[in-house]
Amino acid sequence: MTLKRNQTGEVEVTVNLFRNGQKLTNEEGSDNIYDFVSGIEIYESITSSTLEAQFIINDSAGFLGAMTGSEQFKVKIRGSIIDKTYYFRAYNIENRSRFNTSDAFMVNCVSDEFFQNEIKNVFGNSEVVFKSTESSEIVKQLLRTDNRFINTNKNVFIEETINKQQFIVPNWRPFDTIYWIAQRSVRKAKKGGTLQNGFVFYENSLGYHFKSIDKLIDNVNNQSESETNFTTGDTRLYTYVYSAKKSGNDAADQFKIETLIFPDERDFLSGLRNGSWAGFSIGFDPVTVTQSKMGLSTDMSVDAYRYNVSDLWKKMSHLNEKKTVNPLSIMDEQVQNATRYPRRVRYTILPNQIFDPKFKDNPQKNYEELVELQAYQWMRIESFKNIKLQVQVPGNLDLYAGSGMNVVIPSTFKANTTTQVDRKYSGRYVISGLTHKIVGTRMVTEALLLKDSIQRAST
Repeated sequence: MTLKRNQTGEVEVTVNLFRNGQKLTNEEGSDNIYDFVSGIEIYESITSSTLEAQFIINDSAGFLGAMTGSEQFKVKIRGSIIDKTYYFRAYNIENRSRFNTSDAFMVNCVSDEFFQNEIKNVFGNSEVVFKSTESSEIVKQLLRTDNRFINTNKNVFIEETINKQQFIVPNWRPFDTIYWIAQRSVRKAKKGGTLQNGFVFYENSLGYHFKSIDKLIDNVNNQSESETNFTTGDTRLYTYVYSAKKSGNDAADQFKIETLIFPDERDFLSGLRNGSWAGFSIGFDPVTVTQSKMGLSTDMSVDAYRYNVSDLWKKMSHLNEKKTVNPLSIMDEQVQNATRYPRRVRYTILPNQIFDPKFKDNPQKNYEELVELQAYQWMRIESFKNIKLQVQVPGNLDLYAGSGMNVVIPSTFKANTTTQVDRKYSGRYVISGLTHKIVGTRMVTEALLLKDSIQRAST
C-alpha cells in the first residue's frame, strides 16, 4: 500500500543492515537504522551497469562505528505513487569525521551483481564458452542462465539481435564482454529495410537491459498511462508540467516540475571539429592493410563511405516521429551546409574472413555493411543528445532510466493572450539517468532527459 501523503514527495523509509546474512540490531532489538541516516541518494542511468547508492550517516550511539564497509543495505521506501525495496552492497566508506562523540561518514554502495562481475571471468572461444553465436543469447547467458557468470535473479530484458558473434574472450569480466558485444550488435527490427545498431547495457530498478537506442525510442513512443508491468518491463508514462507556483492541490502538484535546467546547448564549432554530423567511414584489416578497403577496391582513398546526419536521419527511430523534425533542418542554411561537410574519418576493424576467397559467398551479409553500421552507430548516439533537459520533480519511484517522460513547458510569450507551449522542449523524452534523493520524510527525483527531435511549427 502506498503512502497517503500530507505533502508531495513524502515518504516513509526503513533501512536494515545485514552482515553475513544476519540482520544487525541494537541493544533494544531495533533493526531500523534510518534514524542514523541523514540522507540517501539512489542513482540509475542507461550508461551504468549497476544501481548506485550513497548513505550519509551520523552515528552518536556507536551502532555503526564497527562497519567494515562490506555490509548489505536493505532500503524499503513507501512513496506516494508506488513502494519499492532496494538491496545494495557497501564497498567503500569515505569522508569519515568525528565531532565530539558523533561520527559522520558516507557509505558508497552498488548492486550485488557488480561484485559478482569483479570475481568472474570469461576466457576462450565464444562458440565453446557459450555454445551460441547469437548476440542476445550470449548476453542472456552472461546475465541469467549460466551459473558460471552473473546468474542474477533479477528481471533481464534483452532485445533480439540478428548478427553472429565469433570471437576469443581474453579473460574479460562478464560486463566487459557485454559491452564489447553491444558495440557490435544489430537489432532485428529494421526501418525501411535498414539495419540499426547502437546498443546500450544498463541496470534500472526493473532489472537489467540490453537494448538499442532505437528500441528505447520505440518503447517511449508506445508508452501509455497504463500501470507499470514489472514482468514485461512496460512502464507507465507520466506527464509533468512546469509551473513556477504550486497549486496547493497535492494531486496536481505531484506531477509538477519543481526545477527546470537547460544544459549547455550544442557547441556547433566543437561539433563541426569533431565530425558530429558528417564524416567518412572506412574498414580496414590491421593484418593486411593494403586490402583494407571494403569492396573490390584496395585504395582506401577511393569511394570511402561518406555519411551525414541528414541522410541517416530517415533511417532512425525518433520520438514523436510523425509530429517532429530534425533540429538541424530549421537552422540557418549556412549552418546546415557546414554540418554536411565531413571532418572526421572513422575506422572499423574488418574480420579477416571477408578477404578470404572461401568466404566469398558468405551468407552473413551483415559484414558487408560494417562501415555503414559504424557510421549509423555514431550518428545515432550523437543525434540522441540533440535536446537535453534536467528536471526535478516530487519523488516518484515509478520512473526508470531508459523509459519515457512527457513534459509540458509553457513558452515565455503569449499569442492572443494564450500562453503557447514551448515546442522545442515540450514532448516525450527518454530518461537518460535519474537520482532519487531522500532527506527525512521528503524525496525528490532528479532526471536527465534526452530527445532527438522537436515539434513541427504546425502542430
